[in-house]
Amino acid sequence: MNFLIWNSRGTGAQSFPALVCDLKTHYQLNFIAILETRCNKAVSQSRASQLGFPNMELVDCEGYSGGIWCLWDHSFTSVSLIERHPQFLHFQVSRAAGCSWTITVVYGSPLCTSRRVLWDNLTRLAPSVQGAWILGGDFNGTLFHCERRSLATFRRSVDCDFIRWVDMHEMRDVGFVGPEFTWKRGTFEARLDRMIANDQWAHLFPDASVSHLLFFKSDHRPILLRLNKDVNQAAANRPFRFIAAWVLHEKFDDFVQQSWAPNMGWLPNISQFTEACSK
Repeated sequence: MNFLIWNSRGTGAQSFPALVCDLKTHYQLNFIAILETRCNKAVSQSRASQLGFPNMELVDCEGYSGGIWCLWDHSFTSVSLIERHPQFLHFQVSRAAGCSWTITVVYGSPLCTSRRVLWDNLTRLAPSVQGAWILGGDFNGTLFHCERRSLATFRRSVDCDFIRWVDMHEMRDVGFVGPEFTWKRGTFEARLDRMIANDQWAHLFPDASVSHLLFFKSDHRPILLRLNKDVNQAAANRPFRFIAAWVLHEKFDDFVQQSWAPNMGWLPNISQFTEACSK
């Protein structure tokens, strides 16, 4: 079972539904959370329904900021919304054989005062959580100084409220594979997006893994949670496969130029190739 959480910084682009559907197919997603949708109530449900999932819960944006969409397929026995908040959606998830856990999708406000409200509310919820609990999303904060990198003279420090909350509730970082930082703007990079869980959740899913994916039309990377090991093996003579969404990456042309030409001794017309794959 696979979960994807992504701060897309908007959902209004014409290419957005096709991009999400490509990600859904390629990563065999069962649950997807889109953060910072920037989409008002009048059109949120219409746009979300284009993403190929039969079930959804939505949080409206406030002005031009915020907004959370959570969508899932029929792989679950049940997904019950426990609480809706401007900065999170809190669910009880169940599958066959009595396997159930709690998942909270988080979009932490960039404002420190609002993030304190987030931690206060999650502290209020904690006593009601029985058993396995995982939280994931854009926390807009870091736990360690090494999770930020900048050329600026004055650098933002770690989020002390975030650290206290994780320590108080004995949470652990699920870890990750892939690039270290999930957010980039100019010369500043940070790991703002992550998954954290309690020991019960870690014992329930010992093979779970988190991957930091490519940047797609946003300054945040999507994060992919796999509950089980990826058993797909690279088969001999496997046909070339291409995700159309790759062409939306801002450095796609440079990557092809650098990687393809030295190995192949030739290079296709990149502009024509990109245009064809975008259609």
